[in-house]
Amino acid sequence: MKTTHILGWLVIAVLVQTTLIPLVVGGGTSVDLVLVVVVLAALNRGLVSGLWIGTVAGLLQDALSGGIMGVNGLTKTIIGVLVGFAGSRFMLGTVWHRLVILIGASFVHALCYLGIYALIEQGGPARSFDIVAIQMAVNALVGVGVPLVAGAVLAIFDRFRRGRNPLRRRRWMMN
Repeated sequence: MKTTHILGWLVIAVLVQTTLIPLVVGGGTSVDLVLVVVVLAALNRGLVSGLWIGTVAGLLQDALSGGIMGVNGLTKTIIGVLVGFAGSRFMLGTVWHRLVILIGASFVHALCYLGIYALIEQGGPARSFDIVAIQMAVNALVGVGVPLVAGAVLAIFDRFRRGRNPLRRRRWMMN
């Protein structure tokens, strides 16, 4: 992934997470698109990129979503560093590896997020394990499904752009 692609996906994820999802779903969202972008970028780019992408993504999400500034920045930075470290040390290239990493990262993110809010204030967000489990599953499905669908759509467009249309008339004509 190029840096411009990562920043584009990050901007889209932050805007959708902070504007569209609360309007459609309501206050309690069950997907964290910014976390998914941080995890996938850190897996592809490594430790240092995971650190910077997590920091920028978390601070953008804090600035646009309200709440205490820096909590998402810190938690997404921790996740970016951990996933970047795992991605640079181990071969995590399959869909199953991505699925496990996304589930684990969502769980660690929820622990860090709720732990920081428990240290800062008494009236922080209270989440049960059911909500965290649903968020882990939805983050994993989105993080695995969206890249697969996007890759398939881009491959189809690339085939048509290169002129490799299997339905083109010229291939079926006899000379």
